[in-house]
Amino acid sequence: MNTTDSKYVLDLSPEDYQKAKTEVAFLLDAFASTIDNIMGGNTAPVGRIAGRDTASKLPVHLEDPTLQDIIATLREQMKAGFDFSLDNNGLLFKSCIIREMCAVRKIETGGALCHLFHSYFDGIINGLLCRPVKSSFVSVGEECRLQTAVQ
Repeated sequence: MNTTDSKYVLDLSPEDYQKAKTEVAFLLDAFASTIDNIMGGNTAPVGRIAGRDTASKLPVHLEDPTLQDIIATLREQMKAGFDFSLDNNGLLFKSCIIREMCAVRKIETGGALCHLFHSYFDGIINGLLCRPVKSSFVSVGEECRLQTAVQ
């Protein structure tokens, strides 16, 4: 199969990308809202389980990693949709595709979708660090800051 053959090339317009972004935002909102309603707001276990599962499938191998090592690795893996870093004040998400999805749906940042994502992110860290991790929001907005505790 020749992938450069014109029959396999998609010609997508900016409008096509915008429609796809709107559809993904709708699906993420529906998914997070449904889980939030079923779980009565306690979505952290669902997110963490999914995150640990993802961690087991990531193409990374870290020998005795620190939280800083894991954040640097995840930053590289997730750079297409996120820009985050770890400093003395916790995790700072400068750009975040989830925040963009909230904006598309006019959902307040820091709600059910954000909580589910950050529980998922905690689960990934937990899976790579082999220690329980829990993050809590310090601030949300154009940038979001989370305090991350490792047990």
